[in-house]
Amino acid sequence: MTTDNDHNNPDPDATQERYEGDTQERSWDANVKRTYDEYQDISLASARRSQTHFDKVITDAQQHDNTRQTIANEALQNAVTASDLATKGAINAQAISYDRMWNIDEQSAVAAGLIAAVVKAIQDGTLEVPKSS
Repeated sequence: MTTDNDHNNPDPDATQERYEGDTQERSWDANVKRTYDEYQDISLASARRSQTHFDKVITDAQQHDNTRQTIANEALQNAVTASDLATKGAINAQAISYDRMWNIDEQSAVAAGLIAAVVKAIQDGTLEVPKSS
């Protein structure tokens, strides 16, 4: 019987057995690697889908937050504008109130002055009143 260490007289059956064993081992290793690669690909594809979904959720949340922030800014601007208009209206009302306090009835005063001037002119004779027919 020859051993694997006997290089001078190799046994052809031993060489064939070793070749077949090496081939089977290589096939087994290739199948294991292929199986591992498939499972790793499935895992990586799942991770990519999860990351894509997460990115979409974050993007949607940011857009919603931006929209909400824009609405809040517009509401604040509207409140400031309304406050300014109310303040201006109050100032105008106050000015009118002060004016009315000092000029109680402008139209009555003007009308009274006009009537007094007409009466005086009639009494002086400088104004002739047309006679009705």
